[in-house]
Amino acid sequence: MQRAIRSNGTSRVCVVGAGVSGLTSAGILISRGFDVTILEARNRIGGRLCQSSTLGPLVDLGANWIHGTESNPIAQLAQEVAAVTSACGTVNSMFDTDGKQLPSKNAGALYEEVWRILDEGYQYSAQQSHLIKSSEKMMDFFREQVAHGQYDVQTQEKLLHIVEMWGAFIGTDWERQSLKFFWLEQGIDGDNLFLASTYQRIVDHLAQPTRTGGNLRLSTEVVHVKHCKTVSGQHAGVLIQTRAGAQEMFDEVVFTTPLGWLKRHQTAFHPPLPARLAKAFNAIGIGNLDKVYIHFPAAFWISRSDASHRHSQDFPIETLFLKPNYAEASNPAHWRQEMLSLASLPAGYSHPTLMFYVYGEWGEYITKSVRGMRQDSQEYYDALDKHFQPYYSRLPGYDPCSSDCKPKSYLSSDWQGDEFAGYGSYCNYPTGLEDGARDIEVMREGMGADRGIWFAGEHTAPFPGLGTVAGAYWSGQQVAKDLCKLYGKDVSNIDGDIDGEPNHHPLRGASPVIE
Repeated sequence: MQRAIRSNGTSRVCVVGAGVSGLTSAGILISRGFDVTILEARNRIGGRLCQSSTLGPLVDLGANWIHGTESNPIAQLAQEVAAVTSACGTVNSMFDTDGKQLPSKNAGALYEEVWRILDEGYQYSAQQSHLIKSSEKMMDFFREQVAHGQYDVQTQEKLLHIVEMWGAFIGTDWERQSLKFFWLEQGIDGDNLFLASTYQRIVDHLAQPTRTGGNLRLSTEVVHVKHCKTVSGQHAGVLIQTRAGAQEMFDEVVFTTPLGWLKRHQTAFHPPLPARLAKAFNAIGIGNLDKVYIHFPAAFWISRSDASHRHSQDFPIETLFLKPNYAEASNPAHWRQEMLSLASLPAGYSHPTLMFYVYGEWGEYITKSVRGMRQDSQEYYDALDKHFQPYYSRLPGYDPCSSDCKPKSYLSSDWQGDEFAGYGSYCNYPTGLEDGARDIEVMREGMGADRGIWFAGEHTAPFPGLGTVAGAYWSGQQVAKDLCKLYGKDVSNIDGDIDGEPNHHPLRGASPVIE
């Protein structure tokens, strides 16, 4: 199938959303001669890649990791723009339920054992997905493996506490992870890299073609989209209407809005979405991962003798606080904590800041407790400090009488309260999901060929990239490639082909669900 080209030889494409997938697809389409308009509801580009300098140093409020380095386009882009990264491997910094720091060797061994069991879960899910009930939890599989393993009672308890950190990977409570579709969480191989210099350079790089060759309109929210046909029933175009009431016709429209937004705005499409596509939007889950930054006068947890080194090796980047029972007043549910030390980043990018991930019920509680407060107010500071003081006060070098140990300021994200983020973070696969792999494929297919309405984003990525920045990038490449094929344009040097997905996914060949 090939679309008819306008008499002037130029086809008009509207890209809704200026995040990674939107900027990627727009850049490719512009380079192939399409007339591209990008409509972004926010007053900035980047979508869920967003930075803030409120604390002084620049920090990412959205994504701040590159997950996997092997054949990862974002890792390659990071090198091109000279972004500074820090590799994070085994976590060997942990505090037990009583707030005592575990020996690093023991902590590292426990962490590695947790991932060994999780890897077994990936394999089991991939090989037996067609037999696993949709109600089965990944955590039940993990508990069974621990119960039948050669562990003493204390080790069993620690393994079950450590695996709770899985919630930070899926952006929601670990108990909600489907076992049937756990294999969809198997990501890209290689190191996980923390963006010490933030995602800013990468976003700016992706935006260059749009800024120079596209029509970028910020603060322009799309509220209605209508597929139009000719008298003979052929595709005539797609009519877009904005919040301001403006209407404009395009040949094709690419929606790169987050899955959470699509879930809530299905009535914006006319005619109504096909039933199978609506079902896919509703079936795939959305996480609620947010961050809390705590900025100090000095990194008291880093020894003075090591503070001048390129890497502050005496304190690792990542630390876990396992099911704390020493913070009853502020954390009676004993929600686990995951903390990053930004003072442990490479020289030139390290600063005396701690970052905590909040997600699931804990994340909902924290974000709601400060929503609406001015971030420079004492009320905001006090509300967050009472929750996080029990944890940073456990770090080495803490002295309640020292001004270095008193936070200067707090900063928290609130994607859960963000309308344009769809009130959440990124996709995941909850228990109860019946046909997750096909749901992803249906969202990828969209309504492009029939209605000229396409979808891209981390929720339509190749399986190894789902829920990641790399996945958003790949999806933008793929939808641009599909449009180029439709209009007879050159598709050489465009990667991201879903047809190549089995080569990327180590478990795909073993999964009867998708063969």
